[in-house]
Amino acid sequence: MLLFLDTEYTGLGQPNPKLISLALVAEDGHREFYIELTDTWQVEDCTEFVRNKVLPLLGGPQCTYVQARAELRAWLNEAPRSVQAACDSVVDFRFLLDLLGAPCIPNLAVSYFDLRPLIDSTVYDSTVAAHHQVDPREHHALVDARAYRLGWLAWMDSRKAARAH
Repeated sequence: MLLFLDTEYTGLGQPNPKLISLALVAEDGHREFYIELTDTWQVEDCTEFVRNKVLPLLGGPQCTYVQARAELRAWLNEAPRSVQAACDSVVDFRFLLDLLGAPCIPNLAVSYFDLRPLIDSTVYDSTVAAHHQVDPREHHALVDARAYRLGWLAWMDSRKAARAH
């Protein structure tokens, strides 16, 4: 099962970006994980973009890095036998692995499903954009992870329809 992953962090291009929030949405849509970290970053660490576009959207469950690790591990332990993160950035996947710590959860694949090639497909892109019309909080990790899931489902449906013809 895929787990659609998105993170928000202190800024692109920083030599040592710091994790602000992380979200996972299960492929079947029945399970979600979202956490905002309280002790990994400060406003001064953030780029202007993050200060303007990401920080105003925060307001979900908050915890320390240590608490987030325990909650994430517990959430993944309740997942099916085999799960794989799906995201559009290796940075997101690295933040997930860092938050999990060693040893990693045995049911999580060691590589991620790369969503970047789907971004260029009309059906994926338009579905993600449509979700952001319904929930305009783009750059909120949970909203974006939900959008990626919907985009992937639409892309998969379009592939099934193409094969049926």
